[in-house]
Amino acid sequence: MIHHQIKLTKIMQTDSYYSNDSNPKIAVIIPTHNRWNLASRAIKSLEADSYSNKEILLVEDGCTDETRQQVAIHHPNVKVCHGDGNLWWSGAINLGLINALNSTYDLVLWLNDDNYVEKNTIECMVNAHKLFGINSVIAARTRSVHLEEDEWNGHPPRWHPDYDTWEMTSVERDYVPLVHPPGGRGVLFSIKCFQELGLIDQNCFPHYWADHDFHYRAMNAGYKYYLAADAVVWNTPNSPGVFEHDKYSMLWIIRFIFSRRSAMNLFTLRRLLIRHLPPKQYNSIWPQLWRSTILWLFMEWLNRYPFLFNAVKLISRINSTKS
Repeated sequence: MIHHQIKLTKIMQTDSYYSNDSNPKIAVIIPTHNRWNLASRAIKSLEADSYSNKEILLVEDGCTDETRQQVAIHHPNVKVCHGDGNLWWSGAINLGLINALNSTYDLVLWLNDDNYVEKNTIECMVNAHKLFGINSVIAARTRSVHLEEDEWNGHPPRWHPDYDTWEMTSVERDYVPLVHPPGGRGVLFSIKCFQELGLIDQNCFPHYWADHDFHYRAMNAGYKYYLAADAVVWNTPNSPGVFEHDKYSMLWIIRFIFSRRSAMNLFTLRRLLIRHLPPKQYNSIWPQLWRSTILWLFMEWLNRYPFLFNAVKLISRINSTKS
């Protein structure tokens, strides 16, 4: 298994930020597993992007659909890294990073297979990186193809104490400093960042929250984050998947809490919080978070059984009257 503390030995140039200051070379890492319909759109958008000095590293994690064949036929310039089907997001990103670190890239862009970029997105991000320097990380605005959903432009995750008071970042300026991690959709790093910090932690965060974990590590190491307001990445929200059927059944709840496919996997989220929050803040957030989650799920489960639900409501009213 690859661990985030592995240190990589490639030596950074000392006389220049990039091998080509005017046109740094980018590795765009895209993990995918049996979603060629989405991955092909991502690849086409990158090929149409105005920035020329880039290469796409498609990490196909044991795909059994048409991904391997179609990319070879229609996108022969795409470099393909092969997984065994057990990499998940973190392992796939790490496989792409290992390939990038063993080559001559200056910058690395994370992009998911359900994303696509606008024509000038990468150029805007590169310009921002040139402006803020080698120790900067540049994020794009993430918009949903479902227009009723909010875009990401700097807000914290829902569990963060700043979430309820956070005000939307003004995007009237070209570049906005970021305080909260951007996730993994359209984020540009220098190769130096991974040379210094190593890979992402696929052991503790095999799928969800690995991006936030790495961002917190980078922030703690002094990397400054900026939003490039004119760089836009479009995102197609995931389908419910394992959470699609029989919502709030006991099996659904177990999957919601424990599945690797769930962003609310409480064990994974706890690892993130305990690793990166000060003890006082962790102790104020975590107990409330898991209690409110369990209570919400329990009440929704009860809702499936009106007799039980009404009985619980009646008992609650009786107890409140006695008190």
